[in-house]
Amino acid sequence: MAAVTVLAGCGGGVPAGPGGSSTSTPQPSSTSGATPDPTSDLVAPHHEENAAATRRQDPSPSDSSAARAALPTVRSALETQRRRGEIGVDETRATVLGLGYGEDDVEVIDIQEHLGDPAATPGVLVGIATGPRTCLVGAVTQRRVSLEVDGTGPPGEYRCVAPVTH
Repeated sequence: MAAVTVLAGCGGGVPAGPGGSSTSTPQPSSTSGATPDPTSDLVAPHHEENAAATRRQDPSPSDSSAARAALPTVRSALETQRRRGEIGVDETRATVLGLGYGEDDVEVIDIQEHLGDPAATPGVLVGIATGPRTCLVGAVTQRRVSLEVDGTGPPGEYRCVAPVTH
């Protein structure tokens, strides 16, 4: 008579056969990195509703057009600053303000402080409100300048640079 092995909690285990070996049926993993299917049991029932408050707003066509037009000028100024080895908050703020943006429209945040990680890449996060629902967002680090057009944060949540929790 063959022994039967059943392991509780191990998923789709199959009892050991006459040769003593067992097989298992692979089970889906929630850590696979794939985007979960919203109808799956792996996603909270109200995930979409709850996440809506953290999504950026869509920029209006006119705001987006103005931001795209400003993008090369801002990127060039930040790249010049970066090549001089200036990647700090004060230098970056001065560069952006020097382009004519208002003090209230400019966010410059130290990356290491923002992440709470002194081992993070040195540099700054940049957010420039270019319209009521549009920002230029990116970073200035020792290696590069990244900058793109994006919507502002949800009202009451954040303007251009999202908090770490988002």
